[in-house]
Amino acid sequence: MKRLTTLLLSAALLLGGVSSTYAVDFKAKGYWSYSFEVATNNKFANTNAGAANDDQFSAGARIRLQLEAIASEALSGTVYFEIGDIYYGLASKKGLPNGGALGADGSIVELKRAYLDWVMPHTDFKVRMGIQGMSLPLFASGGNFVLDDDAAGIVASKPINENLAITALWARLLNDNPLVADAKFTKYLNGNTYNRDEPDNDAMDFFGLLLPMKFDGLRLTPWAGMLAMGDGVARNPSKDYDEYFVSTSRKKFQEGMGVYTGTGKAPMLQEYGGGETYSWWGGLSAKLTKLDPILIAFDFMYGSKLGNGSAQSLNYMKDNGDVKKLPASYGGLDASRYDRKGWFASVLAEYVLDWGKPGVFGWYSSGDDDNLKNGSERMPAISGNWEYTHTGFKGTLASGAYDGLFAYQPLGLWGVALQVTDISFIKDLKNSLKILYMRGTNSAEMPKKIAESQYRLGLDVDGISPTGAIGSYLTTNDWAMEVNLDTEYKIYQNLKLVLETSYLYVDFDKDTWSYTAPNGKSYGRQWAQRPDNPNIFKVGLNFHYTF
Repeated sequence: MKRLTTLLLSAALLLGGVSSTYAVDFKAKGYWSYSFEVATNNKFANTNAGAANDDQFSAGARIRLQLEAIASEALSGTVYFEIGDIYYGLASKKGLPNGGALGADGSIVELKRAYLDWVMPHTDFKVRMGIQGMSLPLFASGGNFVLDDDAAGIVASKPINENLAITALWARLLNDNPLVADAKFTKYLNGNTYNRDEPDNDAMDFFGLLLPMKFDGLRLTPWAGMLAMGDGVARNPSKDYDEYFVSTSRKKFQEGMGVYTGTGKAPMLQEYGGGETYSWWGGLSAKLTKLDPILIAFDFMYGSKLGNGSAQSLNYMKDNGDVKKLPASYGGLDASRYDRKGWFASVLAEYVLDWGKPGVFGWYSSGDDDNLKNGSERMPAISGNWEYTHTGFKGTLASGAYDGLFAYQPLGLWGVALQVTDISFIKDLKNSLKILYMRGTNSAEMPKKIAESQYRLGLDVDGISPTGAIGSYLTTNDWAMEVNLDTEYKIYQNLKLVLETSYLYVDFDKDTWSYTAPNGKSYGRQWAQRPDNPNIFKVGLNFHYTF
């Protein structure tokens, strides 16, 4: 016992001596979020709480804890854990324990971020490396859908002068080697033999450059990005196309970079083609405050993804291994069918008053024409976290059982909204109101042409839907609206109560989304896999504790 005591005292003295020489300050912060939501007509889309079901009530929680070890102003390390989302009563989600059912004990502690911050000695050159939040600018709204996500990589920044800085970033978004993890890595996941002389090009890297500028009453940030994507990222090595081959927490990544959002397994529509594929974006975000009390924000971006590889054979292999043959008149699956290029612009104008900020917000994004052979005219996108509204899109503060029901990205759409934010007449109480109308910019001929294509390919025409994995596909004949009314009350300095209420209505034109096949069979609104012209009401009661 004496020996053990002596050892413990010696260790304490040693650690004490080390800490006095190499002092490290630890800072902890995080939040607890508890949400209770009621939503009607939730068959409109799959809920995050499991899958599509008849549940009209969802309760859940999310906890995030961040620990920062600070050695000096020039060196620190950060680790960020996330617990949840935990949906009450849910035992498992997608085969993984959720911890919300009787007995709890779900394995739901996740690493959200882990990075190192350091400054190059004797300079003002800052570097952050590791898993971190990476985002491109979007001043008029929030959640840039080209990139606004957690990713592994390096971000470096340096001020040039008092008005200009430069930021460069690299992110390894995917590197999913499709091999069985046996001792020799000799087989693919599907059992085929792996040829080491022909390794898979299965990595995906994003490179970005930003030039933030600050002047008196004006902020400008021009930016550019490039995505390098190997042909092994989106293709099963033994088949032309496999929708589920990519492993990423952002499910259905292919739909943000593919051609037609509303279709499922159509090789001619979503495969990237052979060889390396490069995509690029350019944008400009601006915010003008010099006209105070008038505030104006603006965003513009253009992106392009070119299909690569030579023309495909008229024969192709489906996911189930069946070989299909296209009609000779179809002309093969040439690379231009995989192109996707388009643009997005948005503007926000607000007038700042003592009691709130009334404003107008609007956006326009290019949409598809009626030609299947030239790819898509919607801008390609990597992320899906646009945050303008909290039911139709991804702007909720809740754990999010009923968010993103309409779409994750505002592409192929135009919209205009009247809003009044930060309304406050009583201390610690404020409200916000948004009224949004939006319409599709995609050709109204597209659904019938897609249906005809599926029919000629011998694929399931019922799979064609105005609702894809990451959102609704609206044509110029379809429209939607959403109203958000939110109330925030500060209970304590670090605890607030947020009441989110919303109404979402979507009108899919019946004639546009109907098709009669050459065999006389008619396909109609069952494509939507949702009720006709759905109305959705949602009320969410959320408690947020931050420290």
